[in-house]
Amino acid sequence: MIRLLQTKDLKQATDIASLAYPGMLIQSDEKKKEFIERLETEQNEENGIQFFGCFDEQDELLGIFRVNDFECNINGKFQRIFGIGMVAVHLLHKKEKIAFKLLSYFHNYARQENIALVSLYPFNPSFYRKMGYGYGPLRYEFKFKPGALITDGNKSRVKFLSPADEEAIVSLYNEYAQNNHGMLKRTWKEREYIKTRKTYYVGVEEENRLIGALAFTLEPVKDSHFLHQHMIIHEWIWSSPLAYKQLASWVSSQQDQVDRVIFRTNDQSFVYSLSNPMNDTNYVIPSVYHEVAKTGSGIMYRITNIENFVNDTNFHGLGRPQGNTKVLLAVEDSFIPEQQGIYELSYSSDQWKIHKVERNEVQAHITIGIHDLSSWWMGCVTIESLYNYGEVIIYQLDPKKLDEWFKPKNGPICFTSF
Repeated sequence: MIRLLQTKDLKQATDIASLAYPGMLIQSDEKKKEFIERLETEQNEENGIQFFGCFDEQDELLGIFRVNDFECNINGKFQRIFGIGMVAVHLLHKKEKIAFKLLSYFHNYARQENIALVSLYPFNPSFYRKMGYGYGPLRYEFKFKPGALITDGNKSRVKFLSPADEEAIVSLYNEYAQNNHGMLKRTWKEREYIKTRKTYYVGVEEENRLIGALAFTLEPVKDSHFLHQHMIIHEWIWSSPLAYKQLASWVSSQQDQVDRVIFRTNDQSFVYSLSNPMNDTNYVIPSVYHEVAKTGSGIMYRITNIENFVNDTNFHGLGRPQGNTKVLLAVEDSFIPEQQGIYELSYSSDQWKIHKVERNEVQAHITIGIHDLSSWWMGCVTIESLYNYGEVIIYQLDPKKLDEWFKPKNGPICFTSF
């Protein structure tokens, strides 16, 4: 049985989490007590967070997961989506399909709530790809000298921000999210980070309105002396190029105290804002490509209701066919079998409509797995690339046209961890 966790279940949940995620450092009795209090607070607040557990007939907790209720910018239009996190299975009950039950329940719950898209950060990408999750955007970790930033802004307008500036930071963040596909609106937990000063914040104002903000910490360089440190930029948002330039000038001015700036972003074009993008590895990729960033695959997406996704987004802001058009889409989805089948996408009067058809004998224009469909419709990959690698089948349609109609122009950006 799967149900919401109650207060009496939180000790068992903490025991499972401590063994599943040793890096959380909650093994001691004191840390476990703090974690139980955290779970109780998060479960009871009006914050879009819910914890669920899978129980056996003796009411022993076998596995847990957390549901995060988000608002996500999908190609310029905010939609409600779910994110699943803290998936953990009891150490004595591995290989008993507990994770399968947890994910199945989560997907059904999303469908009941009319949630068309869900997301997660995978402990193992291949495990979740088998469950229908497609790869999200790549993240680049730049590690550059402060003086490498191209700077011509006025750093004198940069000032420290405090928890009293919470609403201004949130307002700027949500404005940034409104302008960037894939971004989630500021969450309750992220507000808590501002209140508790989890990072330092600096910002720039114009006419008493915050137009740029940067969250950072200073970290000693491992195995070095106490004056040797890096700056970790956790968040960098702005509403105008001027604000970016002013904050960049301030970061550049830290050359006497900071050896390297570490900045993680989904935006590969950040490299063009650096006069010298090389990181500290001194590694050259043949023939002569200097390493500038480490790259990782993280957040993954899954469409849980194809019809709702089309109806909710209408592929807002993308190119449109010149006339009435029909596309037959054959979707392979073994994990949510009710989604598997052929869909007819029809376009007329500036509107995409969709319905499932039972004509299995017809030749579909596109044959695609739900994992790749999710990545494509979220703008992480072109269907032209998927076609060239033999991952999809396309019949009688131009892949370039399909990308114009269905793929967001920019890949998603996501700052939020969950």
